[in-house]
Amino acid sequence: MNREILTNEVATRTRKSKRRVSSILNEFLSEITEALSRDERVELRKFGSFEVKVRRARMARDLHSNVEMPLRDRPMPQFIPFDTLKKTVSEQPASPEEPTEEVAVRVEVNVEELPGDKSKDITSMLSRAEILANKGRYEQAIQQYGRILELNSSHTAAICCLGKIFFELGSQETALQHYDRALRNDPSHLDTLVNRAVLLVEMGQYEEARTDLLRALEYEPFSYPVCFQLGVLYITIGSYEAAIRMLIRALDTGQSKPEVYLHLGKAYCHIERHDEAIENFETLLRLEPNSEQAYRYLGLIYDKVKKIDRALEMYRKSNEISLA
Repeated sequence: MNREILTNEVATRTRKSKRRVSSILNEFLSEITEALSRDERVELRKFGSFEVKVRRARMARDLHSNVEMPLRDRPMPQFIPFDTLKKTVSEQPASPEEPTEEVAVRVEVNVEELPGDKSKDITSMLSRAEILANKGRYEQAIQQYGRILELNSSHTAAICCLGKIFFELGSQETALQHYDRALRNDPSHLDTLVNRAVLLVEMGQYEEARTDLLRALEYEPFSYPVCFQLGVLYITIGSYEAAIRMLIRALDTGQSKPEVYLHLGKAYCHIERHDEAIENFETLLRLEPNSEQAYRYLGLIYDKVKKIDRALEMYRKSNEISLA
């Protein structure tokens, strides 16, 4: 189990968003780290304790040069399990040997194909349903999510995913019903708030979409999907300065995706801040050299500032990509 799987498991069991669980986990680990850096002992009842032990000075050998090197006393963090944890682990049956990667893939495909699978491992069922949806096998994915809801009728993530599938299928009203149901279970479920906002924009209900995204922003001020979708919405309704602020915040989350630079360039174009627009479209081209939209917008900008030769070059490249 790694950090991502742990986050998914906790989110599933608590019916909270993965981003909220991840944020809490970050704070939890940060508190432990800071306590250990102050040489404090951290004790979690029935689980274990974290503390700092000093590894005494010794002579070591450099593996590359075979030269001896002295190591000074070093404080090292240690985890000491308590009896409850040790007893719980020791009572578990020994795990069978891990299958090879090739076998693991084959098993995953076989399990995915079993329509009568009655497994109550909701996490595995969610993963299987997601695989099916990503492959465009929506009917099977819907059936899988239905089985999850038979086990847990208020499973917010499953309801949200069903809404997303119906949106992909063009059933807007059905999708909206699922999103509404998911938010009745968990009003702070970030994925549902973002997905419902995207649907509401599609339906032309911009103010309702903005309300959803602003609510999501209160829960996760630096969520990339929230900041990006809010920026796109502000462009749609003509609030270009607000769009720029939100899209820059999306970049501040550390996810420098091509789509952000495209929409930042568009926003700067609308308020005729040509230098910033060109900078963002050129950044987009470094990430996606065959972006037809980037060349087309650059052509429009150079045409507007009377750089005709440069504009013609951009239009030519845009047409070449479009024809290809």
